[in-house]
Amino acid sequence: MIETGIPRLDTYLDGGIPKQKSLLFSISPEVEESNMGIHVLQHNLKQGNDCIYIVSKSSPRQVRQAFKEFGWPLDDYPGRLWMVDGYSRLIGAPSDEDYLIYEPHDILSYEDVIEELLLGSVPEGSLLAFDSLSNVMDLCGERDALKGVKRINEEIAERNSVAIYNFTAWPYKENIMYRIQRRFDGIVEVHSVSQGAFTGQAFRVKQTSWNGVTGVSVPFKVFRPGGIKLYIPKMLVVGPFKAGKTTFIKALSERSTQVDRMGATVSVEHGTVDHGGYRAELFGIPGQERFAPLMEKMGATASCAILVIDAAEPSFEKAREAVDYIRDAGIPFVVAANKRDLPDATSDGEIRRALDIPDVPVIGTVATSGRGVLETFEALTDLLEEVSDAC
Repeated sequence: MIETGIPRLDTYLDGGIPKQKSLLFSISPEVEESNMGIHVLQHNLKQGNDCIYIVSKSSPRQVRQAFKEFGWPLDDYPGRLWMVDGYSRLIGAPSDEDYLIYEPHDILSYEDVIEELLLGSVPEGSLLAFDSLSNVMDLCGERDALKGVKRINEEIAERNSVAIYNFTAWPYKENIMYRIQRRFDGIVEVHSVSQGAFTGQAFRVKQTSWNGVTGVSVPFKVFRPGGIKLYIPKMLVVGPFKAGKTTFIKALSERSTQVDRMGATVSVEHGTVDHGGYRAELFGIPGQERFAPLMEKMGATASCAILVIDAAEPSFEKAREAVDYIRDAGIPFVVAANKRDLPDATSDGEIRRALDIPDVPVIGTVATSGRGVLETFEALTDLLEEVSDAC
């Protein structure tokens, strides 16, 4: 099994791409960052797997620069990546690569180099990636290229390896699209998406010949550095006054901004979280009464919320008001029972009964030490995945 390393995609692919299989990333033309293959390659290089990368739409030098911009310098993976240059001869430029496509307009030239690598330097169980099948089709002719892809995939299967292809889904003829669907064991569609405050991309498994889960659309963004992240544009942190929201945001965030006066938060706080394949923007709403309208307004465009309460002095009346705002917004939420280390801290069951939230996760936290903070974030992202899978 070859993992893609793309958050949640491996879950829907039932663990990844089985050996002897091929996967096509079918990417809508309007998608800004379309090179999914780079992210799969980096993950497998990091895992210690051997990889072949067929480059046809940009120079190998540009590819190395792209890896570096994502924070993945290829020098970190010596001897595990074979770069095949299908670009330099196309523009009449010299090449520094050991493996070169001499006839970029002939699919047999690609097949010859791939066969040489598979029967020579590259061991079985490796990963082969094309940076642009659509570019190869345009150069070699659609029908000839797809016949070549069929032969390449058969060779890959014989070597117990895996092949992936980036493909820009231009408006090809219907019979060509039909042939493409038949050539691959799995297809993942990538398209642009705009949902409320979120503008980015989404992937969806369209088909697999193994036990994959199809039809679920998962939004993401591409960051440099960082790569593909499931993105939460607005995660609210709310709760009664002095529950510890500011400390909670500081403990959870890699970077955060607070505005306080005499120990009290007097404006919306912001933090950014990178964890578990997610990047989330946190927005902390102060607990004073005058900020209640802001909670209602921001909740209308939020994706989810964390309700922070002081487990030693819960202020249940104010906490119930926050629960009402969250429910009106119709977003998933969890409860961080903060200051759980103090004497006489309220139990999870008491909190659920007092707030009438029998099915909402309650996680004990100590924000000053960071205890339970990441677990709270993970519980919320688990809820988001459940909601997404149910859609």
